[in-house]
Amino acid sequence: MKAFFKSMNLARGIILAALLGSVVLLWIGLRHASRLSEMKQNYSTDVAKIAPQLAQLARKHSQLTEGLKGESLQGEANLQEYIYKVGTMDRVEVGNLDLVPSKPDPIAKGVVDKAINIRPDNRDRAFERTKIANFLYTIEAQSRRVKVTMVKIENADRRVKPQEIPKDQWTFEAEITSRQRSEP
Repeated sequence: MKAFFKSMNLARGIILAALLGSVVLLWIGLRHASRLSEMKQNYSTDVAKIAPQLAQLARKHSQLTEGLKGESLQGEANLQEYIYKVGTMDRVEVGNLDLVPSKPDPIAKGVVDKAINIRPDNRDRAFERTKIANFLYTIEAQSRRVKVTMVKIENADRRVKPQEIPKDQWTFEAEITSRQRSEP
């Protein structure tokens, strides 16, 4: 062995380095090959069972995420902000509103119904039925907690005779109710 290192030159050094490198690469390759065969075996057995479950959980996550986006209510002050926000959305645009909160109605221990009467700030202001419908629909659609519990729609032109077809201009008054936890 001493003779081998005593007569070491560049060619023998390269050969020695190549032999050591090939042994290291062989060891790494065998280790990765065993890991690869284990992963292939797990893939063929486990993925068939897990894939439908994973897809179902992904759909449920998407539904819950969408539900959470529309759920921005924390209390009465935020409920009023929510109504104002909906009133200014596209295809709704009902303008300024007069919101009159009523006294919270206790339903069960720790749960109350908070109701708010909604009407335009100008009682003579008239809207198309589609604007009123979009407003009330969007209030309910954007939050699972809010329900429209009363709607009163009257024709803006009070001089219409029963046999006449009125213009599509209406005034409205509505009440929404939000079931919430009561503050201690």
